[in-house]
Amino acid sequence: MSVSDARAALPAVELSARWRTLALLVPLLLLDGLVFLVPMGYLLRLSFAERTSGGAFAEGSWSLAGYEYVAETPLVHEIFAFTLGFAVLVTALAVAVGVTYAYAVWRAAGPWRTLLLAGAVCSLFTTIVVKLFAVVLVFSPRGVLNDVLTGVGPLAEPLLLVDNLAGAVIAQLYIVVPYAILTVYAVLTTLDDSLVEAARDLGADRPAVFREVVLPHARPGIAVAGIISFTWSVGAYPAPLLVGSGSEQTTAILVSQLLLTEFDWPAAAALAVITVAVVLTALLVGLWRLDDGGELLG
Repeated sequence: MSVSDARAALPAVELSARWRTLALLVPLLLLDGLVFLVPMGYLLRLSFAERTSGGAFAEGSWSLAGYEYVAETPLVHEIFAFTLGFAVLVTALAVAVGVTYAYAVWRAAGPWRTLLLAGAVCSLFTTIVVKLFAVVLVFSPRGVLNDVLTGVGPLAEPLLLVDNLAGAVIAQLYIVVPYAILTVYAVLTTLDDSLVEAARDLGADRPAVFREVVLPHARPGIAVAGIISFTWSVGAYPAPLLVGSGSEQTTAILVSQLLLTEFDWPAAAALAVITVAVVLTALLVGLWRLDDGGELLG
């Protein structure tokens, strides 16, 4: 084949490659549409339905009553404020624990690194109910921790670490901390050890190396860990419900009550839409603050 024939055939090859790429993307786009866009579209439509006392909602109706309920009900405001505060608290603690644990894994070697990683990974294979049951067994007034502290430790009375805010926070940390650990550790594995050694050779001690070399490099992982922890915690349902007290109500618990107990679907849908909007806003802000160099708030 001559050079001119090859050039003539090149556009056809490029066109064929584009079609192959499109053919690979179509199933993924359809899956996203069916799994995310269609349910979210129905949820959005339901949030604009008319509230009724005799049924879940008035079919075919259009109304802002659901959003008016969210805007005008003080209890909803209190629960929403608690949910945001709870999510921020859990996120801060999860990032702190995740960074510390990931740094320990990164500094460890041989079987110790394998053991530490296994502790984080195996937690992901455990169902949420089992994790929460473990929280009760370990942190309850007659649990393992209090038995040790009151038996051989300095405490005369057991600590109340379940059926309250502390229990809800601890239980939620059991859920989100493994993700924070793995995201930060994944970034730390890309750090060149020679940079750490160079900082040590220049006279920096371990805290200075961690602050000036390790932490800046780990910022993308810290950002992702924060986003994941905040997203999971804003939608927290089982941890506050099963390990917290009745006072630790989140928007997810309120949405469940509106749906299953009060059958007020428009109000539940409106509250769910607002919660999703908050999560997406936090996600977009986090991604926006990640600049091209991969630094957060740099």
